[in-house]
Amino acid sequence: MIEAIRHYSTPADRVNPITKILVAVGLFLAVVLIHDPNHLFHLSLLMLVLLIVLSGVKIRYLVLLTATILFFGLISSLYMIFYGEGTSTLLRFGIVHITEESTVRGVHIMMRGVVLSFFGALVVFTTKLTDVFYSMMQQGGLRPKFAYAFMAAIRMVPIIANEYMTLRRARKVRRPLIHRKYISGYKGFSTTIITLLSQSIRRAYRLGIAMESKGFDDGPRTYYHRTSFSIIDLLFIMLVILTVIFSYQLGQWYSPFATTDAR
Repeated sequence: MIEAIRHYSTPADRVNPITKILVAVGLFLAVVLIHDPNHLFHLSLLMLVLLIVLSGVKIRYLVLLTATILFFGLISSLYMIFYGEGTSTLLRFGIVHITEESTVRGVHIMMRGVVLSFFGALVVFTTKLTDVFYSMMQQGGLRPKFAYAFMAAIRMVPIIANEYMTLRRARKVRRPLIHRKYISGYKGFSTTIITLLSQSIRRAYRLGIAMESKGFDDGPRTYYHRTSFSIIDLLFIMLVILTVIFSYQLGQWYSPFATTDAR
């Protein structure tokens, strides 16, 4: 799915998934501790640039993603904007009291979410899910039985979704022969869930037999697909750190907000 919307591969594809996770955690802590909206404003723009350059995703999909992130970010900030406290009133209508201070706080919260959303999208677009579990096993010490269990469960999700759609189409074809209560309502929901669960249990049993027949156990393993840390990981960490520092310098040079503390 993700490969279908990408134009090209980037160096971010070769960064170890553990590195991306740790950088995401560090960026989250940094964003939480940043109270200058000017700093966050430029950090949001720079994260968008990194997303465009390093994700390799087609522009039209990035435009749609950016619009979605900004929309939900605005929605999340409305409560603070409409009902926040402040002295410089911009609009008062009933219980709605919009002040300059509440607007800055709301936009500040919005930009926090936007920064993390842009970086999270970059991680998702440049990381294969299987590589995450391989990295957790090889560099993170995760036991193979847990990693492969998660991978198998995730692989089952599209199969179950496809079976659900097939079941729905079959019921539509046989609608004249089935009582209405078995199609809609609680009875229809329960019969659908039971059918999907029974099929999933049979599939899981067959998968367990197949893994056992191939000698799968929880002991030491060799891997055909290897993951490791490299110089690319160090460069990626330095890039994110420099982005945070550079956004601070830009905030000192150009300040779209009058305040430097939105708390």
